[in-house]
Amino acid sequence: MILLYDEKFTDVDLPQVIPTCESFDARVIPLVGEDLQCLHSALRKASRGVVLKTRSRLWISLARELRADLTIYVWGLPLRRRGVIPIYPAAEYRGPAVYYVKNRHDLRALVGKTVDGILLDARGFDPRAVELAVKGELRCDCVRCDVAERLLCNWYREVEVL
Repeated sequence: MILLYDEKFTDVDLPQVIPTCESFDARVIPLVGEDLQCLHSALRKASRGVVLKTRSRLWISLARELRADLTIYVWGLPLRRRGVIPIYPAAEYRGPAVYYVKNRHDLRALVGKTVDGILLDARGFDPRAVELAVKGELRCDCVRCDVAERLLCNWYREVEVL
């Protein structure tokens, strides 16, 4: 799973983590802090999940109580439960989880490792190129690429010559 992190919505067909209390599009996964009203609004309208930026287990328990059916991504606390997935920095590999990657250099730490997903910072990656790579429209030289290798390779488009 590839997620994009940005301050504003980008019109690409990938799930996007955005600091907001409202999930105005099905592709938006709200990023909320320890604000009860914002958390409640985000949980009420979210469809794919919510990223909770906290170091408190109480906030995670509250979110699970309000929406047990929704995936809660936790940014800031190394906690994994049913329906709760941690987000770690790419340099701190701890096993299967979602990893936050700022740029291509940070992505090298995840090559060959098992991950649940990658949260790419849109400032370090071109969202449209990432979307094309995920859809398989950009080719790579590697034979069996994992997610990190596919995002690291120098893409090229196959051009049909008539």
